[in-house]
Amino acid sequence: MNIKQVTGIYFSPTGHSKKAVRAIVSRIGGNTGYVDLTGPGRRPDYHFHENEVAVVGVPVYGGRLPETAVERLQKLHGNQTPVVLVVTYGNRDYDDALLELKEVLVARGFRPLSAAAVVAEHNIAPCFAAGRPDGADGKKLRRFADQTARKLREVSSNYALGELSVKGKHPYKEFHGARLKIRVSSSCSNCGACIRKCPVQAISRTDSRVMDEERCISCMRCIYVCPSHSRSISRLMLLAVKHKLKKECSGRKEPEFIL
Repeated sequence: MNIKQVTGIYFSPTGHSKKAVRAIVSRIGGNTGYVDLTGPGRRPDYHFHENEVAVVGVPVYGGRLPETAVERLQKLHGNQTPVVLVVTYGNRDYDDALLELKEVLVARGFRPLSAAAVVAEHNIAPCFAAGRPDGADGKKLRRFADQTARKLREVSSNYALGELSVKGKHPYKEFHGARLKIRVSSSCSNCGACIRKCPVQAISRTDSRVMDEERCISCMRCIYVCPSHSRSISRLMLLAVKHKLKKECSGRKEPEFIL
């Protein structure tokens, strides 16, 4: 198969899925490009062909893909295009997310080539899996990318990719994530960084202290991008989240790869 283009595609509010996707794309080589589905606003449809490869990365929220990410993945149109599936999760479990990503993309005309479930710093409670993906994860990601590239070279134009089996089951796990209220301190200068970066435009266009809590998806991007560290979750809420996750998230989990 003569691959002409490798495109990394990600919905990545806190940057971890972006980091994983870019690590893989850089190792596959050739002509590369990126599509960022994270930011607000309208975007075009993206069309891919069988002589291209897509590497698609999405974070896991409560064992599922974020609804916003699924909506934006509908903008992708494959034509028997090989795809590398990537999910990042906060050291608990990715549950049905990888299966969901696979099925969304197959329905969009893509052919799963390989898959990765990568541990990343928890977006709400970053004390869990702090600093991940770390150096050890990076080494494993590079090895996975090299194996994926090797598999791609072995696939000829008249050879259909076999079924790629990933973890997950039907019906998908129900998402029970709570909407978390974001506090804004007096140090906020209303610089607009959070307004420009919010994936769902849940922050007032004129006053960054005003939020539409129904629209907010608790992705924590506004906290990550705030230059004055003026945005946070209440201490009480954060303690409750940490207590709930402590048992399942404390031990180090390793990334999983499927080829």
